[in-house]
Amino acid sequence: MQRRFLVTILSILVLTGCSTDKLDVDVSDVDFEMSFDRFEEKMFEATSPEEMSEINADLIETGGELYEFYVFEMLRSGSVYDDSIGHYLYYFVTDTTMKVAAKDIKSEFSDFESDQDDITEMFKRLKYHLPDAPLPEGLVTYNSAFNYGVISTDKKIGLGLDMYLGQFNSIISELGFPVYMKEKMEHDYMLVDIAHSWLATNVLGDPTSDTFLSNMIYYGKLRYFIDAMNPEMSDHLKIRYTEEEYDFCLASEDDVWQFLLDQDWVYSTDMKVNLRFFEEAPTTVGIEGSPGRLGQFMGWRMVQQYMDKNEEVTLVELLNETKESKFLKTYKPDNE
Repeated sequence: MQRRFLVTILSILVLTGCSTDKLDVDVSDVDFEMSFDRFEEKMFEATSPEEMSEINADLIETGGELYEFYVFEMLRSGSVYDDSIGHYLYYFVTDTTMKVAAKDIKSEFSDFESDQDDITEMFKRLKYHLPDAPLPEGLVTYNSAFNYGVISTDKKIGLGLDMYLGQFNSIISELGFPVYMKEKMEHDYMLVDIAHSWLATNVLGDPTSDTFLSNMIYYGKLRYFIDAMNPEMSDHLKIRYTEEEYDFCLASEDDVWQFLLDQDWVYSTDMKVNLRFFEEAPTTVGIEGSPGRLGQFMGWRMVQQYMDKNEEVTLVELLNETKESKFLKTYKPDNE
């Protein structure tokens, strides 16, 4: 694919200025509250297996199925109802590496109240734009043993704070995560991951079909709602890119779209093609120098243009819009 990436600074400023006014709304009067529980603080206070058993019983009451999943799937410690669970969990909190991680979490997230305010504000914006959308009752934090960032049930959000200690953290730097993943294990990406998890699990449902275009629109809507929940956040963070990755996508958008048209992939149902363009990866195979998930970026740009060119369309209407031709008709990538 021929690469034509010369873009003026003015062009980039115009492209990155999409939708700001439409999404920058006042939510000071929106009524919404959610609970926050720091499971990792409670667990790492245990001084014996017996005390851990008592803490475990309390966390079952607070965390329900989310806590059960945490212990069984993340910590691989079995059922929270096992008679020996206090001993298994005490092994976890007294492990040398996990104690260091707990100390780092306590340091990095010592002022978690500011994060709580940001998370609450984010869901107020979701309620403003989508009044009937499900909202979380609460969020629980934990040390996931470097397994999960964010998971969502239909009522709560689970947040593994260890996954946001930063790529240069002493433990993360030694773990076997690929570089492109370590770059995103930063505090700055946490809000986006929370929004993404909740939206994908409880709001958007599944793509309407298996075509490339359907995936573009699905992820475009997802990223647009993340934008609506975090309008003041830098655009590269909203799609979990570095600034350099985001700039590459802006500069190459027209070329990539032409490439997709030339390959006749817009309506493709080829699973391999969809995986290449929409799933996490160090690069989008076939597009030299690109980050992964380039199809998600293209979908976001498509939905942005649709909403910018149809100012009367609300986010509720966007969520419920199933006519793909409407999005395709308004999409005109032009970076020259």
